[in-house]
Amino acid sequence: MNKRWNSRKPVDINLVINYPAIGLLRGKATNISHDGMFIETVAASLSHYSDIEITLKIPAISDTPIQIPAIIIHNSGKGFGVMFRNSAAEKKNSSNEGMNLIQQLLNQQQSQQKWAS
Repeated sequence: MNKRWNSRKPVDINLVINYPAIGLLRGKATNISHDGMFIETVAASLSHYSDIEITLKIPAISDTPIQIPAIIIHNSGKGFGVMFRNSAAEKKNSSNEGMNLIQQLLNQQQSQQKWAS
């Protein structure tokens, strides 16, 4: 599960993590891909393979907060990496909208990088 299939893009997005064992935690996404993200947080180490839900807003794309289900894959001293959960059942509900917004963000960044080159 630790193998990355897609390259990650740098971001700076504040978010809220719903971690059932503790409750709500604040964090910041520092990089993102189609499959997951790294979240910096001051929280203690969180359990590997725990299910969480991430709530974030991407103002450049939408003012509506989105919720994305994810699984904690690894921890580091600064935060943790997550893999987005996107099963067939989840794609039918709100997580699909969240994943569409993530895709828009990645496409937007890719376009900006092409113009900057």
